[in-house]
Amino acid sequence: MSKSAAYKPVVGVLVGLAALGAVWGGVAHADPGQDNVASFNELSRQAEQLLETVQTAQADLDQKLQLQGEADKKHADDLAALQAARAQVAPRQAAVDKLAAAVYTGGRTEGFYAILTAPSPQNFIDKLSVQRVMATTMSEQLQSFRQVEQEAQAAEAASAKSAADAKAAADAAAAVRADLQKKQSELQTQVAVVKASYAVLTPAMQAALGPGAAIPTAGMGGLVPNARALAAYIMATYPGVQSIGGVRADSLPDHPSGRAIDIMIGSDMALGDVINADVQSQAGRFGVAYSMWRVANHFNHVHVTVS
Repeated sequence: MSKSAAYKPVVGVLVGLAALGAVWGGVAHADPGQDNVASFNELSRQAEQLLETVQTAQADLDQKLQLQGEADKKHADDLAALQAARAQVAPRQAAVDKLAAAVYTGGRTEGFYAILTAPSPQNFIDKLSVQRVMATTMSEQLQSFRQVEQEAQAAEAASAKSAADAKAAADAAAAVRADLQKKQSELQTQVAVVKASYAVLTPAMQAALGPGAAIPTAGMGGLVPNARALAAYIMATYPGVQSIGGVRADSLPDHPSGRAIDIMIGSDMALGDVINADVQSQAGRFGVAYSMWRVANHFNHVHVTVS
């Protein structure tokens, strides 16, 4: 995935914020008598669109982190291969050096000098045969050494590339994470605006909107009945919830299948504790398979999967 593609969700967040600000500006400065359900619905709709954009950005970040993990593993494998190749180089180098020393100390074998200094013709032939065997062995050792050296160089090059890829993936993931956290903070501010505007509506307008109108949602359309019922219960029971996410792309099947919801509570850990305990106590009513809370990546929302 290209870096520009990774930042498309961030651009969408900025567009969503601009549109949301424009809608809110119209509501804030309008004549109080003209504040109506339609204007509130538009504000709530914009907040929900922004929530979906943030969820898309989160999915993109998850994919980048997965790619980073794969790159790190490849880097470790390449380094191990390089170390193994270097471990083979040392004994081969020693063998080559030993053969070279043997040839050197054995004397010259070329021309008349070797013939004149040989004790006998047979001795000369034997010595020449030994030297040729040694030369062949040395050639094989050198060839083996060069092969190992080439393998070591290839492993080092692969390792350097995988390390660079891992760093690029980490940098991209860090940048997306920073942008995502900023947009999430902006989203929380807009959600607070939605809730505040809901609170000042007349009872008749609140009734027209329904109990869950003040809590932005995303991906509710594809939820299974149990998940839809649980989301409605949470919206009606816990107004402090920031948002609820349902169907979305994910590597695990729970969200794409419509069997999971994420109940976003921000930094209100006490609210998360209460909701998680409540959900567990009513597991039979909503067909709860399991929930995830206060574990890795689940400190700002309660994840619930139903049957």
